[in-house]
Amino acid sequence: MISDNCSIEEFVETVKGRDTWEALSLAIDEATLADRIFIRAHGRTGKGRLCGQTYARHLKQLINYLRYEVKPRRPNSKAYRLYMAHWGTMQEVNSDLMTVAPVRTGH
Repeated sequence: MISDNCSIEEFVETVKGRDTWEALSLAIDEATLADRIFIRAHGRTGKGRLCGQTYARHLKQLINYLRYEVKPRRPNSKAYRLYMAHWGTMQEVNSDLMTVAPVRTGH
């Protein structure tokens, strides 16, 4: 795992210099590992269970911001503040992608 302490701040600090797609890929992998910690700790109490569940939730929020650029219901959430601080607002769409004519098929 990137963050052994299950800290979203530590995770973002590690991946903040990478492009959005690489950060997204790492966040997906990290969330999967955090979910596994939670599942393995099922039935037990303590840091492992809470850490996995809370950390996975923060990572999944970050994934949604990176992937869909959604505006959260709570814009003061920790994950959203970290997203805005390091990846900012919506990126510009390449205008060439919007003006390409559709490909005709042989029908």
